[in-house]
Amino acid sequence: MSIKNILVAYNGLPSADAALQGAIAMQKHYDAHLTCLFAYGDSNLAGRIQPWMPQKVQDALLEVDTQAIQMIRDKFMERCADIPEDKRHWIENKGPVHRTLAAYARLYDVTVLGMHEDPAYGQEHLEIRPEKVTLDSGRPVISFPADYSGALTGRHVVIAWDGGRAAARALADAMQILDPSDKIEIVSVGRLPFAQTLPDFDIAQFFERHDLRVTLTELTRDSRSIAHTLMDHCESVGAGLLVMGAYEHSPLREGLIGGVTQEIASRATIPVLMSH
Repeated sequence: MSIKNILVAYNGLPSADAALQGAIAMQKHYDAHLTCLFAYGDSNLAGRIQPWMPQKVQDALLEVDTQAIQMIRDKFMERCADIPEDKRHWIENKGPVHRTLAAYARLYDVTVLGMHEDPAYGQEHLEIRPEKVTLDSGRPVISFPADYSGALTGRHVVIAWDGGRAAARALADAMQILDPSDKIEIVSVGRLPFAQTLPDFDIAQFFERHDLRVTLTELTRDSRSIAHTLMDHCESVGAGLLVMGAYEHSPLREGLIGGVTQEIASRATIPVLMSH
């Protein structure tokens, strides 16, 4: 199945600008429809409105929010000016941000987000955590770090593999966007190679049937976290995309003691495709 419907969450923040740039490149590459979703909660200004305030004051506070929303919409339309009108779409939805994004993401081939940024004062209602959207939507999510710019094809793609369900889901979702020009590397940290864990299975042949070439790398598990090991490897090989399963362990466990998903979601310097 080729990608025909791309959702990008855009809120005007720096990482969202990088995500929009990536989403536009994907739209052109696949000749897909690009839908921008601006999901937001109540701002600090809206929260300050009190019944006893004069109506003019209430209207003025609401107008500031309205102008901010219009600026974000105008910025999206300006950046997407060369996309045909029938293939660019805008959705604005006020409500719980992650719940809203996840609900829409379930109906798109892929969702593109900016990586998590600690919101500045007054922007708390725009905060997005890609790992939460991935967990709740059940669909692939690609997150971009702020100021990132890179090629869509011909990349070094690192696929993190631990043999688990989430990793398998991520691999299947990544097959939609992998290109024959990509250099694909399956990386395991402290795991046995495929040949020893899956007798009579040829992983290289599996990819060759999709006109893709792959290499296998086994990284030694040391005192560093798995996330740190993966990110160091991505940096050393000049990777342009990391593919990984999200929350192989429960979100509660990761929230209490930390985990690969949350660490990479907050520290990665390259785009990351996550699936759960």
